[in-house]
Amino acid sequence: MNAGLDLRAATGFASLVNTPSSQTALLRVAPGDPEASYLIHKVDGRAGIVGSRMPQGGPFLSTEQIAVIRSWITAGAANN
Repeated sequence: MNAGLDLRAATGFASLVNTPSSQTALLRVAPGDPEASYLIHKVDGRAGIVGSRMPQGGPFLSTEQIAVIRSWITAGAANN
């Protein structure tokens, strides 16, 4: 389930950054704060997520790929 997300290049940023998650009280992506970003929780497969780990059905992201996402969020989640 994609939770109604439109992740096409033209709309993906607005669908993720500073947008409340439909599944928790967290933002989907909280610029500067990966621990408060539900996206990190979902790709890590943390306890307490709603539904399954992302990407649904795998293969799951590597530690290195998750680190890239985490770094992007830490750096402010720029629209680039």
